[in-house]
Amino acid sequence: MFRATLKSLLARKVRLILSGLAVVLGVMFVSGAFVLTDTLGRSFDAVFADGYSEVDVDVQAKPKVAVGEAQGEQVPTPVPAGAVERVRQVSGVAGATGLVNADGARLVGSNGKVVTSFGPPQLGENWVGESDLVKLRQGREPRADDEIVVNQALADAAKVKVGDRVGVLTLEPKKEFTLVGVFGYSGDRTSIGGVNEVAFTTPVAQRLMLGAPNTFTSISVKAADGVRAETLRDDVGRALGGDYQVRTGEQAAADAAASLKEGLSFFNKILLGFAGVALLVGTFLILNTFSIIVAQRTRELALMRAIGASGRQIIGSVVLEAIAVGLVARSSGWGRASASARCWRSCSASWPVG
Repeated sequence: MFRATLKSLLARKVRLILSGLAVVLGVMFVSGAFVLTDTLGRSFDAVFADGYSEVDVDVQAKPKVAVGEAQGEQVPTPVPAGAVERVRQVSGVAGATGLVNADGARLVGSNGKVVTSFGPPQLGENWVGESDLVKLRQGREPRADDEIVVNQALADAAKVKVGDRVGVLTLEPKKEFTLVGVFGYSGDRTSIGGVNEVAFTTPVAQRLMLGAPNTFTSISVKAADGVRAETLRDDVGRALGGDYQVRTGEQAAADAAASLKEGLSFFNKILLGFAGVALLVGTFLILNTFSIIVAQRTRELALMRAIGASGRQIIGSVVLEAIAVGLVARSSGWGRASASARCWRSCSASWPVG
């Protein structure tokens, strides 16, 4: 009976392959949806962990209106320069640096077109010097108001080099700058998470990215030797009062990643909706296919009954065919989804290197 079932499978290859394809697509949708969003979530965790790797305490002004990732872009509340001086006076602070970091700095490439980005932001910021994470690879830091540096990924995308005059679009109309340096990151990376970065002098960054002088988007605080980040966080919070959000670097990285994952959860639901439709269609297709197969095999099944096969064996043979198709198709669908996941992991791993 088992051999007869195998021969029956081989005799109807095309129909069964098409039925299996419905299962493959359904399984691919479901497994792919979970694998994709999980991989993206892990990538975001790694990106923000890198971004906050040298921050012991992060200080930001509390937003006037809280906006979730799914609702739109959060508008940062400016931090006055005086807050930086207050933080520097707190016991246990080794250094406090005001940071300008806002999306919306678009570089004009050598072809005269604006360099675009599909997803990652295009940040405009103030240059605060080299660190263990950020290193100049060419040229020098910006010193004059008409000088900028960019990260290696943006320089490659724009096809510009040190010494070129380039245009940058910000809150103000296009302005011309001299590119005086190109920087990269530890681990021979050309960007972090595919982000394009343009760094100005601090006064220019404040004017072009925030629209106001003597303000910052956040304060990066470095703890003195032997001072725990949690302790310093509490001390800085007491010094600044309730108008500021004070977090450790680890907390800030986790919160930033969680905000993006909130948007990913909505994306995951959309993908699972498609997966549900695919599985529903696949279920009807398989049901109809095997109904047709059974109807066409009436004479064959009757002959098998005539030569001694029991009713249980006949039903078992049909069920065995269905199980075989389902198992093979499921394995194939999962295998294809896993291959896609490996490809996606490879692509996401390449983000930090441009």
